Amino acid sequence: MEKNNNTISTISIDPADFSIHTWIRKYRIKNEKGNPIEFNNHLFLFDIYRDPSPQIVCMKAAQIGFSTLAVLKNIFDAWSKRMEIIYTLSTDHDAAAFVSGKVDRIIAANPILKDYVADKDSVEQKMIGKSMMYFKGTHTKKAAITITADRLVHDEKDSSKLDVIADYQARLQHSEHKQTHMFSHPSLPEMGIHADWLKSDQKRWFIACPHCGFNQFLNWNTEDPRKMSVDMERKVFVCKKCKGIIDDKTRATGRWKAKYPERKISGYWIPLLIAPWVSAAEIVAKYHDPNTTAEFFSTKVLGLPYADGTAKLLREHFLQNLTGKPWAPTRDERVVIGIDTGLKIDYVMGNNYGIFYHGECKDYEELDERMKRWPRAIAVIDQGGDLISSRKFYQRWPGRVYLCTLTGDRPTKELVSWKSGNEHGAVTADRNRMIQLVIDHFRDKRIPVHGIENDWYEYWLDWNNLSKMKVLDPDTNQVKGYKFVRSGRDHRALATVFWMVGMDRFRGVGGITYPDPAKPEPNSYMLNYDGTVSFDPLKSIYHYSDEEFKQLIDASLDANEEAGESDWRNVY
Repeated sequence: MEKNNNTISTISIDPADFSIHTWIRKYRIKNEKGNPIEFNNHLFLFDIYRDPSPQIVCMKAAQIGFSTLAVLKNIFDAWSKRMEIIYTLSTDHDAAAFVSGKVDRIIAANPILKDYVADKDSVEQKMIGKSMMYFKGTHTKKAAITITADRLVHDEKDSSKLDVIADYQARLQHSEHKQTHMFSHPSLPEMGIHADWLKSDQKRWFIACPHCGFNQFLNWNTEDPRKMSVDMERKVFVCKKCKGIIDDKTRATGRWKAKYPERKISGYWIPLLIAPWVSAAEIVAKYHDPNTTAEFFSTKVLGLPYADGTAKLLREHFLQNLTGKPWAPTRDERVVIGIDTGLKIDYVMGNNYGIFYHGECKDYEELDERMKRWPRAIAVIDQGGDLISSRKFYQRWPGRVYLCTLTGDRPTKELVSWKSGNEHGAVTADRNRMIQLVIDHFRDKRIPVHGIENDWYEYWLDWNNLSKMKVLDPDTNQVKGYKFVRSGRDHRALATVFWMVGMDRFRGVGGITYPDPAKPEPNSYMLNYDGTVSFDPLKSIYHYSDEEFKQLIDASLDANEEAGESDWRNVY
């Protein structure tokens, strides 16, 4: 696009690049309602229709016309480029409803499409010219096994089973195209479509203020008026710089601008704020509607992820537990060690006074030293990641090491079950509810974390990779429960769960709370009387300098935004 204009006729068109638009105009392609495809109010979709990128990500609000775009774009490419396409939705039921309610109706409304599509087609597949387009659910792994493809299209990715989505990638191995298109309402931060979006070039819809010329993308931020594009009292869109009214014509005639143009993944963020048929008054009314949840407004209106503090451990909830100084118990105190096993061994140490150390080791020698240093220490270890070595560790420390298995949702209220008799030394725990229990404890400021933020940054990153997702019934698509899924390493988070399992039995009198300020601090050979530290028996728990830590926090932020652009951080 060369200029901000309100009609598509003013845009310079290269027929080689805009063949799908030529096709739409020539055959007067219509949507499922029989209405012609137009771009006067949908100009933000124009570039996405013709985007040739192998990897496309769209993080979007509801009701912006994207499903129609996806159907037409893929039918056209299947016919003109002879591409084999797999189109996925959450369940087989969703796929069947989408085909009958959207795809078949679009075909019926357009005579040219009837010529492309064979009569023998079903709800599971369409033969388009000489190519096949398959429609599949994602709640059974067998769906992703047998079909080869040139392009994968994942519709409403965040409602799908992400492990099955990953399995589909193998279907592209023999293709010369190897394309993946994904679009969805977001769910949790750094999960699903939001995680994909963060890896993309991150395009936003920029408009020019008709009063002062300031280039900006529309945003919603009730906490900072400088970053707010809606005047809540007047119920109008306004310029973030001069506060002049931005009309619907201006909203409709923007342009896509990438934050990271060098990245290969083409990403679009599409909030309802840029839809000219949705007024500011409607958005304000939806915001104030008592039936509108914060999650709905964020994900379905703003097209942004949402977490309320129960779905994952938020950084601010974790930080409030920091004590500001290191501490470790004396030799004769009880210590509980939670251990997660795998290629490496991650562990967390603590007791009634909170957690004081987290670490990683390649073998069990370091853990043996911890058991020797604290003769009253007990350990709860994951026996699923390392069956042989974990059992040997258990045998070396009889009565002090417990082999733990994390299970699915237990049918009883019992979170932890300690075995006896022939099974003594074994323990089972409800994985999802135990993770939630630890998150709730952090949120309620019930687990002191000894040290400063630098000491625990890597630890919190593992927690940040765990998020609670809805589990849908594959037949009804109704929510039947929740489970925690990971988007990266989560080993120290799970080590904390094993620690909490141990605390269930070995914490002694009382719960996990901060020491009573009226009483002396707990004894520690790490602290001098003046609060300084002479030596650290656990090696160094300092991972980063203050400057290094600041760099880590700001690593993903641009230090040099272009003049006239807003702070990108306000989107999240």
